[in-house]
Amino acid sequence: MRNRLLLLLAGALAVIALALPAASFAAGCPKGQTGTPPYCSPLPSNKFNLGKVKHPSTGVVTIRVKVSSGGTFTATADLMKTAKATGKSAGSFTLKLELDAKGMAELKKAKGHQLRIKVKFTFSPTGGEPRTKFKKIIFRTVKS
Repeated sequence: MRNRLLLLLAGALAVIALALPAASFAAGCPKGQTGTPPYCSPLPSNKFNLGKVKHPSTGVVTIRVKVSSGGTFTATADLMKTAKATGKSAGSFTLKLELDAKGMAELKKAKGHQLRIKVKFTFSPTGGEPRTKFKKIIFRTVKS
């Protein structure tokens, strides 16, 4: 009887010992990492820089953007068409920002033929957290 009780207790302790590591993995990866433990890896970087703004023609602005990893980049604002770019890796590109019909009408009525718009730039890296920045962009008419 005593041997059977010891054997049962040893079996119960073995089951508990095997279950403990599995319970610690159930918590998931630490903050800022992705994957399934023990195979956690850092999230891709969501950093980006907004560069030089150029005004090539009426109602159109181009801006140089540099991203730190692959993902989707969008620029949105009132009175402006949504601009979108997608990339597979880090690098830089030129994004074309255009006014919509309502924005063009506002630009024609604007004092000094300039329209200042607050644009929301969002970069969402593939498998990572999005980051947003705001920048005021001036749209100009070409003087004739």
